Amino acid sequence: MLPTKIKMAKLSRFRAPTTRILYGERLKDVTQIQASVLKHGLLSPLLVVSRGQKLIVVDGKKRLSALRRMRFSGDLPRSLVRVPYILVNHEEGKYEKNDAETPVKKLRPMNLLSNQERFEEVTKLRHKGYGLMEIASELYVSKSCVKDLLRVALLSPRLRQAYFGGTISIEQARAFASLPNTDAQDQLLIALGPFADAPEILKAIENGETVIEMADDNVIILPSRRPLTPYRAGPETIAA
Repeated sequence: MLPTKIKMAKLSRFRAPTTRILYGERLKDVTQIQASVLKHGLLSPLLVVSRGQKLIVVDGKKRLSALRRMRFSGDLPRSLVRVPYILVNHEEGKYEKNDAETPVKKLRPMNLLSNQERFEEVTKLRHKGYGLMEIASELYVSKSCVKDLLRVALLSPRLRQAYFGGTISIEQARAFASLPNTDAQDQLLIALGPFADAPEILKAIENGETVIEMADDNVIILPSRRPLTPYRAGPETIAA
């Protein structure tokens, strides 16, 4: 593949070759893309050809429709005030080459990366001192997506590997990470199993009554699927 570079432009500059009425399956696809963009950001740049000041979209027409609908409803994320795109040579079907003076930005769409690679991309930028919005802008994802991936660092090694392997989702990982004690996270996974959804995990943490006292006098509160005798912690006990 030839080297590529990602450029940015205002949404108003993009045009679709033809205008189609949104209905049926096409409308369903566009609304699903809207939901994905709100949750994760725009995971892939638009592919366009240039016609004067206009950018004609040759790949990503549904994404363009989704962005336009979001702008109309006021839901367009601030990170997409300028939309990422790649200019292609339409006649030859090739990507535009970079000028010698222009640095090449490596194109790695987040939706093509594994869970572990996504986490590593975000943490690498975080370690360089990037802020949340800077990371979101650099990777073309939403700020909430960046926050979720950074929370993976709060998981126990077992849960982190479960997320990397696809056993649990990012929503489940976020719920488990709300427990600061990593031993408690592991016990919670054992108690509920990998198929409990995020609301169930959070409810179990909130309503948990099973208590395990640790050797260091800390306490781990675990969920239970059956009523237990309420536990009253002594004044010398510190809840984890």
